[in-house]
Parts: sequence; C-alpha cells; structure tokens
Amino acid sequence: MLTVGSLFAGIGGFCRAFSAEGFNVAWANELDSFAATTYRKNYPNVRLLEKPVEDLSVIHDGLQPVDIITAGFPCQPFSVAGSQKGFEDPRGKVFFEIVRLLKEFGPRRPKVVVLENVPGLLSHGKGSTFSKMVNSLQSAGYWFMPPACHAILNTMKLTGIPQSRDRLFMIALSWDYFDEFAFEFPAPNGVEPLPVRDFLDLDERAEESLYFDPESRWGKLFEESMRDGNPEGVYQLRRYYVRENKSDAVFTLTANMGEGGHNVPTIKDDWGIRKLSPEECARLQGFEPDGFVFPAEISKTQRYRQVGNAVTVPLVRLLARECKRILN
Repeated sequence: MLTVGSLFAGIGGFCRAFSAEGFNVAWANELDSFAATTYRKNYPNVRLLEKPVEDLSVIHDGLQPVDIITAGFPCQPFSVAGSQKGFEDPRGKVFFEIVRLLKEFGPRRPKVVVLENVPGLLSHGKGSTFSKMVNSLQSAGYWFMPPACHAILNTMKLTGIPQSRDRLFMIALSWDYFDEFAFEFPAPNGVEPLPVRDFLDLDERAEESLYFDPESRWGKLFEESMRDGNPEGVYQLRRYYVRENKSDAVFTLTANMGEGGHNVPTIKDDWGIRKLSPEECARLQGFEPDGFVFPAEISKTQRYRQVGNAVTVPLVRLLARECKRILN
C-alpha cells in the first residue's frame, strides 16, 4: 500500500483525502495542541508527533520513509491579508525545514511532495521568494520547474462544494523515481456547485449563541442588507459593513472566523439571522459529519480556526488520485 506522511497536519484534511484514495497515513506532525486534539480524535491509529517541525528529525523520531509527504505550511508570511514578511517571518522559514527533512531521508526520500499555500506566494517579493523555494527543492533532488509544478485550484470549480476558495498547490517529484515531471493538475470539469443550503442544518433551531440579536447594531445591519438582497443568500460581516455573496456560495472560509464574529458566513433561517456553525463550515470544506467530529473540549473559536486552516478534502482527493496514477 502507498504511504503518506503529513507535515503541518492540522485537523487532517490531507490525511482524510489520501486515506479515501487508498493510501496509508504512516505518521503526521502538528504543533498546535488544539488541532492535535482534534486530529487524535479522528485518527486514533495514526502516529502524531506534536512538536515544532524545527524539532522533527527523521532519525531521532524514527520517521518511517513514505511515498508522499504533504505539507500545508503557514501562509500568513505570504498572504496579502497577512504580514507579508516572507522568510523574514519565522513561520515563513519553516519551508526550509520541509527541505531539510526530505534530505534527511537520504536515498529513501519521498517520491512525491505535495505543498499547499496561498496564491500570493507566487508573486511575493516580486517572485524572488518562490524562486528560492524552486532552488531549494531542486537541490534536494526533485523535479520542480515552474509553471508545470504548480496550479491555483478553486474549490467550487473542481468539487461542486459552494465555497469560492483559491489555493496554490505545488508538486515536486523525486529525480530518483521519475524520469520527468509527469503530474497533471485537475482542470475544471463543468461540475455545478450544489446549493449552500444543502450543507446546512435548517430543520431545527441552531445553538442560541449563533443568532444575532435583532436589536443589536450588527443584527440591524444584517436585516437591512438581507431586505435589500437575497433573503436566501449568504452574507458576511466585514469590519463595518455587510456584503452578500451573489453566487449562492460562501466566501473563503478563513482561520479568523471565530474572532468576534467577523468573516463567518451568515444566513437567515426560520428562527432568525445566524452565523453558520463550525460543523456546517466543516461540511463546506468536505469534512462529512459521519466521518469527522470535533472533540467536546474544543471551543467554538478553535473549531472555526481549524476549519479555516484546513484544505478542502474533495479537492485534495483529486490530487491524491493523480499521485496514485503516476506512482503506479
């Protein structure tokens, strides 16, 4: 069976996608203790190393050689919405820890490396940041040549999940195993996105804390926007205003959704105006309720953050399927 190791595993989006395509997850690494708690709840049989990637060692931690390594490394240093300090940010430097670990495996290094980040990475530092990444991966013995090695993939265009989410995916292939770069990224296939409300729990009243007080400043703001717009639509509170998604989709789910109620998708149901629950947001990332649960001790704020930091599972399944094709 083909094997996978997951760096920056979060709540296991990559692991869930590759497992669904028949891969065996040999081990995973995650620093955040809250995300690690959720990961263990859902993957009790996977060896999880809860430590900084800087402290991870192939030899000392006894990391099993794997066919594929996945890494959705921190995006804040490269995001237009983040610090944009790039490699000046300690979180940006962790990319080189990925390369270090690849080299530590020596001749048993992974055949495929799957990386994920924000599209802004390509243009960060006028392209110099990405050039350094290209050089680093090539020096580690991998086919990694732009533009064939990367693609910006959109959740809604590829999976039918109604979330407008662009993410940069990058693939590196070991020179020892592949004679050329043989990976093909999925192309939009005309799939129609499902209605947002298919993903929501609308048959009963949601948890009280999700509803806006109709007399509050924000409650009135949403009421006014929904009266002028589509009452069945999805809305979002930005800092001082409300915006409507005109395409029956949710805006990109972000890691800061749980902070003060901003950025959380908001709808009107039979009981009032409310935010989507973390569980509904998880569904909009492809985490099906019959296969994924949050531990009871994880707060709502952390649940939103974990969902926003995750990858969309069905989208990554397309990449996993292509990995299996070229490895076989």
